[in-house]
Amino acid sequence: MIPRIHRFLLVLSLALAYPAWALPPQTPVMQLKMDTFDPTTYHLLVYLPGQPAPPPSPFIAKVKDWPDDADVANPIVGATGPFSSDARGNWEWKARKNLMLSGTVSTSPDTTTFTLKHPLGERFYGAGNEARDVSGPLTHPAGDAMVTNGATRVPFLWSTGGYSILVANNHAGATWKDDNGTLTWTIPNSYADIYLSAAPTAYGLLDNYSRLTGRAPIPPRWTFGFMMSKWGYSGHDDITDKWTQFRNRQIPVDTFIYDYEWFKDDWDFNETNFSPRDIATMHNMGLHMVGIRKPRLNGANLDFGKKQGWVLSSPIGTDLRYDLPEAAYWWWSHHVPLLQAGVDGWWNDEAEQTLDEFFQMSQVEVNGWRAMSPRRAWVINRAFCPGIQRLGAATWTGDTHSSWDNLGQQKGIMLNWALAGMPYTSDDIGGFERLPTTEPELYTRWMQSSVFGPVMRAHCVFNEVRWPWAFGPEAEAATKKAIELRYRLIPYLYTLADETTRTGAPIMRPMLLEFPNDPRTEDMRDQWLLGARLLTAPILTQGGKRDVYLPEGKWYDFNTSAPIDGNQTLHVTAPLDVIPMYMRAGSILPLGPIMQSTTLGVPDPLEVRVYPGADATFSLYEDEGDNYNYQKGAFTRIPMNWNDKTSTLTISKRVGAFPGMLTTRHLNVVLPGKPAKSLLYTGKDISLKF
Repeated sequence: MIPRIHRFLLVLSLALAYPAWALPPQTPVMQLKMDTFDPTTYHLLVYLPGQPAPPPSPFIAKVKDWPDDADVANPIVGATGPFSSDARGNWEWKARKNLMLSGTVSTSPDTTTFTLKHPLGERFYGAGNEARDVSGPLTHPAGDAMVTNGATRVPFLWSTGGYSILVANNHAGATWKDDNGTLTWTIPNSYADIYLSAAPTAYGLLDNYSRLTGRAPIPPRWTFGFMMSKWGYSGHDDITDKWTQFRNRQIPVDTFIYDYEWFKDDWDFNETNFSPRDIATMHNMGLHMVGIRKPRLNGANLDFGKKQGWVLSSPIGTDLRYDLPEAAYWWWSHHVPLLQAGVDGWWNDEAEQTLDEFFQMSQVEVNGWRAMSPRRAWVINRAFCPGIQRLGAATWTGDTHSSWDNLGQQKGIMLNWALAGMPYTSDDIGGFERLPTTEPELYTRWMQSSVFGPVMRAHCVFNEVRWPWAFGPEAEAATKKAIELRYRLIPYLYTLADETTRTGAPIMRPMLLEFPNDPRTEDMRDQWLLGARLLTAPILTQGGKRDVYLPEGKWYDFNTSAPIDGNQTLHVTAPLDVIPMYMRAGSILPLGPIMQSTTLGVPDPLEVRVYPGADATFSLYEDEGDNYNYQKGAFTRIPMNWNDKTSTLTISKRVGAFPGMLTTRHLNVVLPGKPAKSLLYTGKDISLKF
């Protein structure tokens, strides 16, 4: 009979290798608490005896209180199967019907060790990237938890065997190594805060992790447009000139991100260069303003922070302790006028002194923002930790260097981070530094590759530029075309963002998520999927040539609509203005109109592309785009279904409503090799036969 109890406290009152009666009374003991976080995930907390339980991890979305009572006789039982441990620290878990895992746990004043025995042949994904400007493989049989400029590795792994491990200790330095079927975690603390989860697929494991550490909210719609960032302007006229240049050249852009030039004295406007009046002008032009934030204090603010004991003592001695409520309140109080002036988001930089520094800083910003504004908060950081996605935070790959090799490395980093539970990532288009304007091909191909990332953002150091027109007319035309494609994809991207919020599935997906049984996809980093249906293989090497692997099935060339059989490698040559892209048969892809900004005009008409060869479904998601009303039900879905046998597209009754929605939609339906057909959709069922 399965016991009804779902949690117990086990106090190991004896050394791991001997029975209690054989040990002297002063022998150290180990405490082990076990619980079910939800039906798929178990929680283990191990720490020394005589010590209070470690504080709850900030990485977990909802932390349970442990019960005061204890029961040492019964295992805990979740939906995945029973989990049990004995007095020697041996544990056993029936993770799935045909998968039994086991291992050991032990602790000391300096180190806690957790081992897991598993079947040979499994691969571990997650973690992050290898180093600055180095992706490393997508698999991670060994590594350590750390954050720095250009590299993040979180203590989260998931296995092709159908389970995952998160070490939720809020400290860097935990290491892991898989050796001959035993995965060993070494944690440099006197405790271990461990979550074990099970699911039959990689999507299921990412879903479990997303529930555990918190769902990523849908970002503001404007963040899916093009962002132009730069360190270093000559002055106010230089800043405003770039707004006009983009609009006059009709190159779409939604956001300008500003560095040191926009502020002074930590949090005051530098009105010589940039003032609150400029934000109003930007908004009238359909532009958004994001400003850099540093974690450190300067001058009198630093002196005050040190006097209060609010400053991290090491390693540099100037960063604020954002985890202290008094310090956080003081710091945010100086940012209230900035938000009231219309700032649209924050760019957080250089907060890598602790594993959770970006998390704590972002949490202060987001909580303060939400307390005083109905607009969606948005921040972007140079590193991440588990759980930061639930704040609505994005991450970029750090201060990267420009080179052809590094272009490919950045995409591998972003794919690694997607598998580590960070859904919103970006890199510096063109690289942060060392890209002269005499390299138009590299700049153009970098821009094209970033069309298919969650955040599309160009950036550079103070003595370089990344304006499309700076690299010559051919590059300007090609990059403009790429940015226009990005804007056309926003209806699809925004729907994927809703999927991420509901399921934890990333927008930018390694091929292995959709094709887990294809060995070619196990470590594929030079092509990927946008969602589940659109395969992109941008040119990442000089000369415009590359190989593209199409897995089994039928595909279509996005640019020509030509059908292509899968299970083959294509040898592709692409002119400078062409990006190799392919759609899976049995897909519906919505494309919006070209817009200069997400806030200038309306996303109508829509082109609905249907790629036949199998039945297809798609549910277009829409909401107001810049508030949290969608969390209260203010959104719509427009279900679309393609019946391949009857060649019929059915667009069903609209589900839901929100203020300001387009009640009537003009749709242009396109199938490969057939004349387009137009229809007027009013929210009611309508069918179109081809």
